[in-house]
Formats: sequence, structure tokens, C-alpha cells
Amino acid sequence: MFRAWILAASLAACTTQNPEQTEQIKQAAPAAPDVAARTVKTSPDKVANGKRTYEQLCVSCHGENAEGKVGVAPSLASKTYLAAAGDELLIHTIQQGREGTTMPAWGLKVSRFAAEELVAYLRDLNPVERAHLDESPLKADLARGEQVFSNVCSACHGRTGRGYQEAASGTAIRGRAFLSNVTDGFLRYIIKHGKSGTQMKPFRTESKIAVASLTPEDIDSVISYMRKNSH
Repeated sequence: MFRAWILAASLAACTTQNPEQTEQIKQAAPAAPDVAARTVKTSPDKVANGKRTYEQLCVSCHGENAEGKVGVAPSLASKTYLAAAGDELLIHTIQQGREGTTMPAWGLKVSRFAAEELVAYLRDLNPVERAHLDESPLKADLARGEQVFSNVCSACHGRTGRGYQEAASGTAIRGRAFLSNVTDGFLRYIIKHGKSGTQMKPFRTESKIAVASLTPEDIDSVISYMRKNSH
């Protein structure tokens, strides 16, 4: 209770600052017409081949059912993640990896077509409708974003947001390799709705299971803070 009071007081302090100190940021997020788009055409053969590739290359880190392993690799079967992540994001991550994490680049071993088969398998493993992502410009206060990150996000993702690399229980969220390939709409959605099937709970104010209730302004602010302080 005391910790919740401290968090509320800290966030409130950010809102009482001089309006001239409030920075309305229109962050330059990765440009994409439809980042949640499903571009991969699935078929039983693609799903079967993708499963074989998954069992050969992915299962040791991401788990038998893509549920992930804390401290090793994130869940790939989360419904909210699969709803927000478009096929191109998944393919890019498979082939290019994610610098600063345990995810290697498989591009030399996994062709574009084989990556599509992996995506088809993940979609078949946990079918979910694509999400509507809010890609409107951010309205953010960097000081408030820093407070939100320090008081809320760092508890799981680490003080610098490097996740498992600093013995945190959550994934890395401030790496350029990650932030340069996801949009503000993707981040808004995941923060608001959480990552189902994992420890990442929803943070929207109306959620009954939220760890902390974050307003849209809090969410925009922490996204801007992470982008400005990526590494």
C-alpha cells in the first residue's frame, strides 16, 4: 500500500510541473502502413514444415509449446503478442535476430520461405485475430516517462531495460534492435493489454488485474522515454 502511494505521488509530481517543461513529442517511430498485417499465406504443409524447423532450432530456448523460458527467451505463443505482431516483424526477428539478447540471427540458415513456415506454425499454434494498433503521434512528457519506467517497468525489465542481461525476470525493452522494429502502436497495445500467458500484466487503467494503472499519457510518456534512452 505504501509503495502504491509513493508511485502515485511520484507520477502526480510530474503532472504539476510548469507547462513549458512538458514536451509534446511526436516520436519518429518506424514507418509502416500496417505493422500488424498478416502477409504469410498458411497451408497444412507450411505449418508442418514450420513445426519441424521450430523443433530443430527454437524449442531449446522458447519451449516445447513456444511458451518461453524466463531468463532465456520470451513466449512466442502469447495471444496479445501474436495479435499485435505482424508477420513481417516475426520474419525480421527470425532472420536478423535481436542484438543485445539471446536471440541470434538465423538468416544464413533460415530462408525467407522457411521463416514464413515458422510464422505459419506460430499462427496455427495459437490462432488469434489481429489487433487494431493506435499509431497516432505520441503526446508525452519525458520526465513523467522516466518516473513511470523507474517506478513500474524497471521492477521486471531491469534498471536499464536490458532484461535478462541484467538478471531481470522480464525481457529487454530498451534495445535499439527491438525499438527500431516495433511501432508506437505495438508498444501501446502490449503495455495496455499485457503479454498474455506471461508475467507481463495489463497496465491500462480499466484492467482489474493491472499491476499499476497507467493513463494513456503515462504510456505515451514511457514509450518516448524508452526511445530517447535506447541502447
